[in-house]
Formats: sequence, C-alpha cells, structure tokens
Amino acid sequence: MLFPFYWLLNTSLQPLDGLFSYPPRFFSQITPLAYLDYMLNSAILQWMRNSLYVGVTATLLSTLFALPAAYSISRFTYRAKPAVIFLVLLTQMLPPVLLSIPIYILFAKLGLTNTLTVLVIIYTATTMLIGIWFLKGFFDSIPRGMEEAAAIDGCSVLKTLFLILIPMLKPGIVATATWSFIIAWDEYLYAYTLVENNKLWTLSVGLASYMGQYSTPWNEIMMGAVLATLPVVIMFMFFQKHLVSGLTAGTVKG
Repeated sequence: MLFPFYWLLNTSLQPLDGLFSYPPRFFSQITPLAYLDYMLNSAILQWMRNSLYVGVTATLLSTLFALPAAYSISRFTYRAKPAVIFLVLLTQMLPPVLLSIPIYILFAKLGLTNTLTVLVIIYTATTMLIGIWFLKGFFDSIPRGMEEAAAIDGCSVLKTLFLILIPMLKPGIVATATWSFIIAWDEYLYAYTLVENNKLWTLSVGLASYMGQYSTPWNEIMMGAVLATLPVVIMFMFFQKHLVSGLTAGTVKG
C-alpha cells in the first residue's frame, strides 16, 4: 500500500535521465531542495491557490445549502418528496462528460467562462447533491425526540436545526465537507473545459499541461503530485477522528 507513495516521492527526486535507467533506482539522486527550486520557478503555487480557493469556497457553500435540504428530506413529509429524492439520485447517474457541452454553452452565454467563479458554481452544485444524500443519513440517525423536546421549549424549526441538530452532526458535517473538498480539489474536466487562462488553472489542469508531444518531465509531474496530496493528507490528519465517526454515524438509525 505504501510503495506507490514511496515511488511517487522517489521519482520526484530523480533527474530526468535517471527515470528510465535499468535497473530502476530505488533511492533518490538529488536533495529535497529541488522542491524549493520547483516551487519558485513554476506556477505550481498559483495553481494550488486557485484549487484551494475553489475547493474551500465550494465546500462551504455546498455544505451550507445541503444541511437544510437534507433536514427537509429526512424530517418532513410532502407531496414532492419522492420526486426530490429521485432527482438527487438521478443527477449522480449522469456522467460529467455528458453535461460538459451544455454547461459550457450556458456559462458562455452568461459570460462566466474563464473565471474561477464558474468552477465555484459548478462544484457547489455537484457536491451539494452528494452532501444532501450523506447528511440525510446522519439526520436519520438522530432520534426525533430531540426535536420534540426543543419544540416544547418553544424552539422554531430553524432554531432546532442550527442550535441543536447541527452541533450533534459535527462528525457528519466534517465527513461530508471533506468528501466535497476532495471532489473539488481533484476535478479536471470542467476546469479544463471552462478555464483557458493558465493563471486561473487549477492544480489538476496545471499538472496535465506538463504532458508534451515529444517529452514529458515526469519528475516535475511527480513533484506536483506530491504537493497536490499534501492538503488532503493534512486534512485527514486533523479530521481523522471526526471523519471515521462521521462515515459510520449515518449507517446506524436511531
């Protein structure tokens, strides 16, 4: 399991002519200071800032919108509820490549292409639907008696949601937000289709641009891949406890 990560790091610290040597070199030939030189002489930091901005903004918005929607589906009964649930599931069956052309036409007419705003909108919409389904399971696991007791004390539906239920859903919210951020951080198709300015590229598009017709600097690509995994690894280090408990909380119905 750890070998691919070791090989990723080892390849990033190899000179380009040493990547194709036989037998393969299992130990790096240059120092980690090559990362500093790479960051200073490439656009990797700009791409990471773009990805971080888009990922964090979309995650915050999608989680904020998904919470009341998931609460509504979990707790209320209304005529359109089956249709809403079906539409949420239906959107997950549509491949992004099928939606890329109509989405491009739509945002081109709105004048939003070649901006980071268009990526925030798309990532918010796509991750929000996943967040609704995740958070619905977490709401289902909370006994309704909590809300009944709050209603007796005079709490409105919104007060009950934001003051009582959401604090109890902290592990589920962290799990949902982490999953949403990873989707936005790794997404490639929409970022490649809708953004042409290389200063606005996200990390996935920037790294893919290294692939050349006649040569490909695999060591630089691997350096970028190592840097691309760091934010996700750091997130898991800080939120591991909440993430693990959150992924299992929604599977048990109270």
